[in-house]
Amino acid sequence: MMNDHSKDLKPSPTTEQVAPPLAPPLAHDANHPRAAAESKAKPSALARTLRGAFKLILPVLVIAAGGFVAWQMVASKPEVNRRPPSEKSYAVEIKAAAPAALQPDIILYGTVSAARPVELRALVSGEVVWVNPNLQTGQIVDSGEALVRIDPFDYEGAVREAEANLREAEAQLRSSEVSLESDKVALGRLKEQLTLAQNDLDRAETLAASGSLTQQALETRRLTVSQRQQSVESRQFNLEVLASQIEQQKANLERLDWRLEQARRNLANTTLNAPYRGLVQSKSVELGRSVSGSDTLVSLYDPDEMDVRFTLSDAQYGRLTTQGATLIGQSITVNWQLGEQVRPHQATITRITPEVNAANGGIEVYARLEPDAGLRAGTFVELLVPDQVYENAISIPQAAIYGGNRVYVNEEGRMAPRDVKVLAYLGDNALIDGAAFKEGAQIVTTRVAEAGPGLKLVVPAMEEKRLEEGSKSGEVDAADKGRAPQ
Repeated sequence: MMNDHSKDLKPSPTTEQVAPPLAPPLAHDANHPRAAAESKAKPSALARTLRGAFKLILPVLVIAAGGFVAWQMVASKPEVNRRPPSEKSYAVEIKAAAPAALQPDIILYGTVSAARPVELRALVSGEVVWVNPNLQTGQIVDSGEALVRIDPFDYEGAVREAEANLREAEAQLRSSEVSLESDKVALGRLKEQLTLAQNDLDRAETLAASGSLTQQALETRRLTVSQRQQSVESRQFNLEVLASQIEQQKANLERLDWRLEQARRNLANTTLNAPYRGLVQSKSVELGRSVSGSDTLVSLYDPDEMDVRFTLSDAQYGRLTTQGATLIGQSITVNWQLGEQVRPHQATITRITPEVNAANGGIEVYARLEPDAGLRAGTFVELLVPDQVYENAISIPQAAIYGGNRVYVNEEGRMAPRDVKVLAYLGDNALIDGAAFKEGAQIVTTRVAEAGPGLKLVVPAMEEKRLEEGSKSGEVDAADKGRAPQ
């Protein structure tokens, strides 16, 4: 029926053609099966409103129910009896005040150094032709032991040449000395001839005065005396020249003798020997190397003469030298730490540097170790230097001192302050004057950040002792109760 009516409807030429709605007519038809199903599926407005209200109210109900349950739990909890606040106590350690004369040790640190180090240089130039197989770093060489030899060929030739020159000069000197002696004898003969000629002249003058001798004969004799006089003077001059030449030859002989000695010494220096028994610290020489006089070949030191170098501050030096005391000759203890093992050695202070070290403001001191100490150069060691004697002193940790001059004592479980005089600071400890303490006073040695008068203290060591004594007393009582009556 509906299909037939739709065929009769024609669109208006002036309006848009629209498909006829089919669903609304179906909805109005209650008897149609599809319309009835859609009517059941579509909720009503009231149902939608109730559903939205339920979604809003449900969280509020849950929160309210949780709050009610929590309130019931708090309201129904049993009451607990609170403890009254207790006073805070501090566990500390104590030390009984027992003043005494103390001589502590100043703990210092130093370095071992060689007292007799030496660098052996090549004394002559040349090629190394032999090296001692024992010349190795860390080895001991004996005094006078040959270490290195340099090619001696040139130096042996220099010795031979110097010896030849010396023998030649000695021969010339002997020849000159023989000539000198010969001329001295000849001079004596000439003087005798001069004397005879002079006597003959005197007689001739006497005869000439009496007319017995002609004037020509007299002049002849005078000429003879003059000739003899000239010969004597010439011979004397020759003797002086010859004596001067001999002196020159002697001087030249001494020079040639020194050159021979120098040549022999250079020859001996081709062998480098150890000056004393020493420990080889380093070597820089190998076979075939060409060396000169400026090359260091071997470094060694005497292992039996070792020093410890350390530094004293101005305050420490002042204490150790108070009242005219001297450091020279004072014994100290040197501790060598080898893992967990400590090897103590003794040393004696031998010298003090004349100047203050500009780097650290201290005074460097050297102490000689005992022989055969076995310490090598460069070893870092701990030193115990005896300090001055302090009378009526007590040693406590530095941490137990507050404000530089105050400590606390334990009086009936409470802290009580005592002002003290600090005598010396020794590493982590300090010495204080014991005059501020009564006999049996208990000095608190533990650092307490809230330290103050009246602070409550607990001494664990005393508590443990008290508990042990109580335990022993209980055991004795139990034993007495269990003992059968006699």
